[in-house]
Amino acid sequence: MIQGNITNSGGPYYIRVNKTVDFDANNEYPPVINAKISVLDVTTGHLENYTYTGADGYYVSNKLYGQVGHTYKLTVTIDDEIYTATSTMPTYVNITQMGFVQTKILNKTRILPQVTFVDPAIETNYYVFTLLVNDVPYKAFYAVDDRLTDGNEMVQQLYMDSSYIQKRDYVTVILASVDKNVYNYFNVLQANNGASATTPSNPPSNISNGAYGYFGAEAIDMVSQTF
Repeated sequence: MIQGNITNSGGPYYIRVNKTVDFDANNEYPPVINAKISVLDVTTGHLENYTYTGADGYYVSNKLYGQVGHTYKLTVTIDDEIYTATSTMPTYVNITQMGFVQTKILNKTRILPQVTFVDPAIETNYYVFTLLVNDVPYKAFYAVDDRLTDGNEMVQQLYMDSSYIQKRDYVTVILASVDKNVYNYFNVLQANNGASATTPSNPPSNISNGAYGYFGAEAIDMVSQTF
């Protein structure tokens, strides 16, 4: 399994490489410690080599800097096998407003975070949201496209089904503009996480040679607020 991204917010950037198991298998993912990893900025020709951090299969780059509109090619070599993926960083979209809303869940009033942003017109856009509560990532996936909302203001409520916002919680929302391949990956993870998911499936990978995972160039915006 290969997972990692490049963003517009500056490094360091990480690529994680682990031995694979099925998505629904309750197993640990042993780290791969002998991989050779590089990312090429196809737009500028700059090649960056990653180094192993010594922990959990993470490799790091400290000099690469992601830019909107640039295309990046990941190459991972493990023994005699080569895996590649390519991603272009989409248009940057910023969060214009963040707040909290009350909603009824299982006959109880709950507080959920909500963000507003404006979708760029006359182009197809894909988004993935990440939620952190008190700097701890919430284990859910929020993948959204603009198929029905092109060019409009969009309001995204971040549903939480296992824990809810409490008074004085510090909440962070990250909006990542992603390409279609990354969206498809997280959209399947989102479906697997949902209450209606009965048979989880391995999400579609944009990495060659049969590798699980994803590599994405993402334009991100981040906002934080205390409830």
